Amino acid sequence: MNRKRMTHEERKVETRKMLLDAAANVFAQLGFHGASVDKIAEYAGYSKGAVYANFDSKEELFLALLEEKMKSDIDTIHQAMKQQQSVDQFIEKMDYYFDLERQTNRVWSILNMEFLLYAMRQKSVREKWTAMIVESVEQISDGIEKMMETNNHLKDQSSEEIAWTILSLGNGMATLHYIAEDRVPHKLYGKALQNMFKPY
Repeated sequence: MNRKRMTHEERKVETRKMLLDAAANVFAQLGFHGASVDKIAEYAGYSKGAVYANFDSKEELFLALLEEKMKSDIDTIHQAMKQQQSVDQFIEKMDYYFDLERQTNRVWSILNMEFLLYAMRQKSVREKWTAMIVESVEQISDGIEKMMETNNHLKDQSSEEIAWTILSLGNGMATLHYIAEDRVPHKLYGKALQNMFKPY
């Protein structure tokens, strides 16, 4: 059976994905400053020209990686909101996703610290990251508002405050899990969400 030839656009999408995957691993291993475009290209199996054909700079590649991850996380949260019939089911699904992410994507815990350190030193990057976070909060907040209305649920915090807390809690606990591993209490993320959504 002959394999279907990819179109130019399909090849471009595949190349970009492979470069982002390679960048994630190289940045996690060597840090932002230790990583080079040459090393990322080599890891992905492409030439340096392929990197610059998709990204103007190493920093743009770094930010694209961050944006892709944030969009993926927001999609996951939205899916959890849409698929569940109650707040309890939403919390259970979010706890499941958090535990799965913690076990399968340890690279991201390292990358998150790299992003934080780099953003603290580079104002332009910090501003771009802030814009991504604010947009994510707005999207999550809208979803929370709809979910609460559907479930006739009263809450002590605003939807925006809950959205900020969900993002902060997930990022902070992922970092602690990476460092302390099994010493972090089991199912703590879900319990924290339970206390936030249903404090009484």
